[in-house]
Amino acid sequence: MGRFVAYEYGTDLFGYVYVDKIKGKERGKLVSRWVMPDLGSLVRLLDFEIYKRENEHYENISSLVG
Repeated sequence: MGRFVAYEYGTDLFGYVYVDKIKGKERGKLVSRWVMPDLGSLVRLLDFEIYKRENEHYENISSLVG
């Protein structure tokens, strides 16, 4: 069981960085769209998205073992 999420990014004519979050492999559905002023904002956004996914189904195994 898994899910497919793709992030597409680029810059527009005014120099803003945009990110589109797309779910689904066959028929991609645009889930979120962000527009940011600089590349640093893009890195922080992706870092936060990865952090959310890592902790979404996290279970502390040390409390179960000990």
